[in-house]
Amino acid sequence: MRTRTTSIAAAAVLLVAIVGCQPAPGAGGSGSKSTNAPSGSAAAAPSVAASASPSATAVFPSWYTPDSDRGGSGILSAGSHTTRSFVPGFTFTVPEGWVNDGDIAGFYSLFPDQPDNAAEIAASGNLAHAIHMGLVVSPFFMCEALETNRGATAAEMVAAVEANEALATSDPVDVTIGGLTGKQIDVQIDRGYSGSCPGDPPTLDLKDMRVRGTLLDTHDRGVLVIFTGSFHAAGHDAFLSDAMPILESFQFDTGQ
Repeated sequence: MRTRTTSIAAAAVLLVAIVGCQPAPGAGGSGSKSTNAPSGSAAAAPSVAASASPSATAVFPSWYTPDSDRGGSGILSAGSHTTRSFVPGFTFTVPEGWVNDGDIAGFYSLFPDQPDNAAEIAASGNLAHAIHMGLVVSPFFMCEALETNRGATAAEMVAAVEANEALATSDPVDVTIGGLTGKQIDVQIDRGYSGSCPGDPPTLDLKDMRVRGTLLDTHDRGVLVIFTGSFHAAGHDAFLSDAMPILESFQFDTGQ
């Protein structure tokens, strides 16, 4: 697989890593190895051969064109929803104005229907803010070539991220979401890092990306990685304020 950055964008590197689809392009720092707030991005994972068509009733924002093989439900009504294909399945609650553009066995994604996203799609083809998740064996938050985060547990993966001199991270915290426990950490390119990510276009500013990684240990499927990220630092804190209540509403079917 070609080296690429993780992208909180139209398709996400997480999706590329899991199902081999085309990509779509997260964290803040002060030149040190640690920051105080979490932010995270994408990953490399085992291949999953599942795909799905969008729901027959799926309607998407006029400014967004979904991929036909990601099984999204489109614009969601305010209230409770349940995944259709993602494993482990879960229920969650969203306010008005959120969109599901991916729901297959190994990948799920949500993004807000908001001007920031519409503007970034028009400018670069990427979503400005989005949530992407999947079961991952070696997640990379910013650049595949700079990271080796393989681990059997969320704690092992997070320890590898913290040890990476190219990254600035928050102090990881223990989390419990929907019956699963794990770690949460914010990740960004360290401001003191002077290198680049091989294969990236010169116009892509990795240091402007912000991502929160929520890594959850499943009972028998490895680590579930959730990236809540922004293509630009501006607006990321506001996005987290909107997105984290949705994550915290997840209730997983731990029997799957």
